[in-house]
Amino acid sequence: MNTNELVALKWVKLKHWCNLTGDTGNAVHARRKTGKWKDGVHCMVRDGNLWINVRESQSWVESKIPK
Repeated sequence: MNTNELVALKWVKLKHWCNLTGDTGNAVHARRKTGKWKDGVHCMVRDGNLWINVRESQSWVESKIPK
């Protein structure tokens, strides 16, 4: 999957998110636990799977970049 295809997707499963970004599952769960990522906005659980909202997660990263 190339970058253009990733941007076209809104939601990906945690494993795919980690493979694409180099993020870890533990880091994602820590962000959820501390409230940095909100369920229903940055991520959600469906059928026992954690899904990541690519667009919102990218926006979260970009909001942390100093201007």
